[in-house]
Amino acid sequence: MRLRLFIFFCLLTGLATLTNAQQTITDPPRTCETMEQDSINKIRYPKRRTLDDFEDAIRQRMKEIQAREKASGRTQSAILSIPIVVHIVHNGEAIGSGTNLSKAQVQSQIDVLNEDFRRKPGTPGFNNNPVGADIEIEFCLSPVDQHGVALSEPGIHRYNGNKSSWTREEIEGSLKSSTIWNPNLFYNIWTVKFGGTSSNLLGYAQFPDQSGLKGLNETGGSASTDGVVIQYSSFGSTDKGSFPVMQAPYNKGRTLSHETGHWLGLRHIWGDGNCADDFVSDTPPAASESRGCPVGRFSCGATNMVENYMDYTNDVCMNIFTIGQKTRIRAVMDLSPRRKSLLAANLCSPIVADVPTPNFTADKQLVLLGGDVNFTDLSTNFPTAWSWTFEGGNPSASIERNPKIKYTVPGVYNVTLSATNSLGTSPTLVKSNYITVSEEGLCGSANNFLNSYTPSTLPLSDYGIYTGYLTGHNSLKSKAISEIFANTLGYEYISGMDITFSRVYTTREDATVTVVVWNARGPQRAPGSVIERKVVLLKQIQDDIANNRATTIVLDRESPVFGQPFHVGIELKYDGDSLAIQSSLDGESTNATSWIQNDAGVWHPYAIDFGANIAMNIEAIVGMNPSVQVSASKQLIYPGEEVILNGRGASIFVWNTDDGAVQNYTGSQLSIRPTATTVVTTNGSGLELCNKIVNTTIYVREDVTGIEENAIANSVSLHPNPGQGNLNITIENNFHGNVSLSLISIVGNEVSKTITINKAEEKLTYTVDTASLQAGIYFVKVKLAGQTIVKKWFKN
Repeated sequence: MRLRLFIFFCLLTGLATLTNAQQTITDPPRTCETMEQDSINKIRYPKRRTLDDFEDAIRQRMKEIQAREKASGRTQSAILSIPIVVHIVHNGEAIGSGTNLSKAQVQSQIDVLNEDFRRKPGTPGFNNNPVGADIEIEFCLSPVDQHGVALSEPGIHRYNGNKSSWTREEIEGSLKSSTIWNPNLFYNIWTVKFGGTSSNLLGYAQFPDQSGLKGLNETGGSASTDGVVIQYSSFGSTDKGSFPVMQAPYNKGRTLSHETGHWLGLRHIWGDGNCADDFVSDTPPAASESRGCPVGRFSCGATNMVENYMDYTNDVCMNIFTIGQKTRIRAVMDLSPRRKSLLAANLCSPIVADVPTPNFTADKQLVLLGGDVNFTDLSTNFPTAWSWTFEGGNPSASIERNPKIKYTVPGVYNVTLSATNSLGTSPTLVKSNYITVSEEGLCGSANNFLNSYTPSTLPLSDYGIYTGYLTGHNSLKSKAISEIFANTLGYEYISGMDITFSRVYTTREDATVTVVVWNARGPQRAPGSVIERKVVLLKQIQDDIANNRATTIVLDRESPVFGQPFHVGIELKYDGDSLAIQSSLDGESTNATSWIQNDAGVWHPYAIDFGANIAMNIEAIVGMNPSVQVSASKQLIYPGEEVILNGRGASIFVWNTDDGAVQNYTGSQLSIRPTATTVVTTNGSGLELCNKIVNTTIYVREDVTGIEENAIANSVSLHPNPGQGNLNITIENNFHGNVSLSLISIVGNEVSKTITINKAEEKLTYTVDTASLQAGIYFVKVKLAGQTIVKKWFKN
C-alpha cells in the first residue's frame, strides 16, 4: 500500500495553512505543522490577525461564557445549527463512481459529524469520559442554494473540474474562489482527488477569522477560501454503507470531525510542542501527537487523552470532545463574524417565506479622511434588491449589494439598509454612529511623544554598571533598538522616517548605520520580519546634528505595513563607530514604546529590561497611498564616479540637481557623475501619491582633490590612457617625500595594493601591471603633500 499523508491546513489569521507528515496504512500518524505554517502565512498574508491576537480574544470570551454559565447554573447551551454545502469536485464520472460521490456517502459523513459533535449515545461518537462534552452543534445539508432555490440534492453542489486530480496550489488559486458559496451562509466543504505535488494529502482546513468581513471578491482574502478540503476517499463512513472508494484506516468519517474542530477554532491537543498548551484546561498535556490508539499513554506527568478528536490517533480510536473544547468553540461562534452569521441565516430550519431581515457589516468602522469603506450585506431570506443610505458618504446612497463608499468629511455617521425579496421590503435597519471618520488624512506621520517632552540622551550608567547610551551603542553590545508604532488608523505604507540622532562618532568617511522597518509580529508584538532596510551614512547624520535637524530617510521602494503595527529602528554594529538616538526622559513616553535587542538576539521593551518608560525621537512617514521612493547606487563617491538613481512609486519622474547640471530631466532613472557633493531632487506625478518630492544627497569624499584642474592635479599624469597593458603613473613637481599610490575600481574596491614610494627627485614614474584587469573605468589615487588627487584611467 502506498504512503499516505494526513494534512491539516489551517491559518489562524484567516487563510488556510498547509502541513504534512508521512504515514503508513498500518501505523498512520496524523501530523500537522500548523504553527510553522502559520508563521509563513504571517508573511504571505500580513493583514490577517496573529495567533496571539486570536488567543487573547478567545481566552477573554471563554471567561465570560464560563462566568455566565456559573451564574445561571446551566450546563447546557442552545443547539446551534450550521448549514453545509459539499462541493463534489469530479472529472465527469457518473454519480456514485470515482470522485463523483453518491448522495448516500455524503449523508453518511454528515451523520458521523453530528454523532461526534453531539456525543450521541449508541454511536461511535459517544464516550463516558467525565469531561466529555456534547458540543450542542448540529450540521445539516442545506436545503437551498445561496439564492434560496430548493436543491434536488440538499447540500450538494456537483462540479466538473475537468481534471483528474488537484494540487493544493490549484485548489487555493482557482478552485475555491470559482466554486465557493457565500461563507456567511454556508460551511463550505470540498471533496477532491489530490494529485501532483499534493497526491499524498488527506485534507486541510481554515481557522476562523476574527477580523472584519472583507467580501467575497477580495483577492487573497480569507472569505474566498474559507472552509475544509477532504480527500474524496476519506469522506464518509463505511459503518453506514458500502462505499468502495473509501480506504482504511481513514474510512470512519473522523477526518472531517478533526478538520471541523480546527474550522471552529480548536488546536491540537498536544499544543504543537513538547507538553505545550492547547489553550484548553481539561485536555491533559502530551509530549507529542499520539499514533494508532495507544490507550493509557503517559507523558508530561499525565495520561494522554488519545481518544480526543484533536489528536492524531486512528478514526476508530477517536470519540472525545471536552467541556473546555466546547467552551472554546462557543467562544469562537460568538467572535468570528462568518461563523456567527451562519447561525443568523438559519438555513437548517424549514424555510419560512418572509421578507428579509436586514443586516450588514463593514471592513472598517474607523476610516481615515478620504478613505473607502467596503460594506457587506448579511441580510437573511435571500434579498434580490438593496437600498442603502450613507450619512456623510460618497455616494450617499446605493442599490448595490456590497457597495464601496468614500468618506471625505470628519465626523460620526449612521448607515441604513433595507432589503427586498419577492415577498416585500424589510423594515429599515439603522446602525447609529457606525462609521467614524478621523481628521487624519490618507497621508500622515506618527510618533510616540507626549505633547511636552524633554529631549534627552540617557547614559546607560543610570541603569546599572554599564557604559554607553541607553538608546545607542553600549557596553552590553545591544544588537538593535526600535520604536513600535500601533498604527491604529490602519495606514498601508511607510515611505520613510525622520530620526533625530543626538550623538555620533566616527573616524571613517564611509561609515554607515542600517535603518530597519520590521513588522510587529514577534512575541508580544516585538519586531518580527524585516519589511525594509536602508543604509545611511554617518556623515549625513553628523551634518544633521550639526544643523540641529532630524535625519530624513526615504526608503528605496514601496514598503507596505498592511494596516498593522510595525517597528522602526536601527541595527548596531560595533566596529569603532558609535551613535545614539534622542529620546524622551524616563516616564515621558505615551506607552513605553521603545524596544531593545540584546546580544543574544532577543527583543524586550526597555520598560522590562531597564525599567525605562521612554520613547525615541523617530517619526514614521505613513500613508494609504504610495509615495515617491528613490534608490541610489552609491551615497559616497570619488569625484566623477557614476551614480545611478532609480525612482519608484510614481509613473512620471522629473529630476533636478542643486548645481544646475541636471534640469527637468524626465525618466525613471538618472545617471550622474558629480565632482562635488550634490543634492538630487526627484518630483513624481501621474498617480495619487502621499509624498511627491524626494531629496537625495550624493556625498563626494572630502579628502580628495579630485579631477578638477589645479597645480597639484596637473602634476600627475597617466599614460597610456586609454591603455591595455602597463599603466605608467608620472608625478612631476617640486615635492620631495613619501607618495602613496593605489588603483581603485569604479565600485570603490582596491584592485592594486597601496604602495608608498619616497619621491626624491622632481620627476617620479611608477609602472603598474594591469594585464589581469578587466576592461573598464578605474581611478588612480595619489596622496602627497597633504592632498589626494584622483585621476580617471580607461582600460580598453
